[in-house]
Amino acid sequence: MSLCIGVMSGTSCDGIDVVLVDFNDSMKLLASVFRPYPESTKQSLLELLHQPHTTLSILSHLDAELGHLYADAVNHLLQQQAVDRSDIGAIGLHGQTVFHDPDHDMANTWQLGSAAITAHQTGIPVVSNFRQLDLAAGGQGAPLAPILHQQLLAHVASTVWVINLGGIANITRLSAGQVIGFDTGPANCLMDEWVLKHQQQPYDAGGQWASQGQVLDGLLQSLLQEPYFHRQPPKSTGRELFNPAWLARHLAGTNHQPVDVQRTLLQLTVESLAMGLAAGNPDEDAFIVCGGGAHNAFLLQQLEQRLQAQVVPSTEWGIPVDDVEATLMAWLADQHLQGQRLDLSAITGTEGAKLYGVLQMPA
Repeated sequence: MSLCIGVMSGTSCDGIDVVLVDFNDSMKLLASVFRPYPESTKQSLLELLHQPHTTLSILSHLDAELGHLYADAVNHLLQQQAVDRSDIGAIGLHGQTVFHDPDHDMANTWQLGSAAITAHQTGIPVVSNFRQLDLAAGGQGAPLAPILHQQLLAHVASTVWVINLGGIANITRLSAGQVIGFDTGPANCLMDEWVLKHQQQPYDAGGQWASQGQVLDGLLQSLLQEPYFHRQPPKSTGRELFNPAWLARHLAGTNHQPVDVQRTLLQLTVESLAMGLAAGNPDEDAFIVCGGGAHNAFLLQQLEQRLQAQVVPSTEWGIPVDDVEATLMAWLADQHLQGQRLDLSAITGTEGAKLYGVLQMPA
């Protein structure tokens, strides 16, 4: 089958991205849809991420609930596009990451969302559990997107940097056919939490609120002391580190204006990205941005000022900014069906080429 579906729910915990991709000759995005999480689901996930000591019943319930939500999102796309499910080779299902600890002696990662339920409710095979094998083989389990960036931008002669601004930021460097990639730190996750707490908004649209504040240099320097920022890749991170408790420790004993903290968190994203992009040549390299943060005009403005380079949305390269990671899931499913082994050793640090994903057939 040349058609695959990709399903992605990222660290922002805002909802589900679903794409339909045709891999017949190349890689053609046919359709996409975004389905926001029900507010109760989002709250349950955020509570779980903030307070990881939970109960087995809560975890089991969320796993099943997400499986049904993923299936509903896929079925909605199929109905919307009038596509026969028998034409779909597989669904690439990422799941919702609720814990990621690649640096533990027993490296582990956990994505909720039952592949069995999704396969049964859609009638389509599901390929999932992409990150576990990478960890088992000595890798970081993340980021996975650079291997797709390499496929999509293989035709570009110059050095290209892809900046993905999700809840966590990651970057990809493509040069002379070689690829590296790693997580740089927080992109939207801390800003989203802070604006929700102080403005009762799920995110700072366009960075408008942050643009009204001032950078708190002392706080910024304190945040940048975090050892993760100074580690060499391969490396990956998540909400296990960059969460409200982490920020609260740096704010202890201070009385800053909330808007200034928001502005400083935005600058933290910019500075930590700049550290990762330090090898970039603004006069020759291309800088491409994707992910939800690509809609934050103030963030992009500040990033361009810091890099002294133009940052171009991936849409201008034919890759919609909101669909890159869901497209990755569809591509990984297609690669699995073809039996293609992928080498992410230069990205995650894993040991050689592996067949990524586990196939779940519908009941």
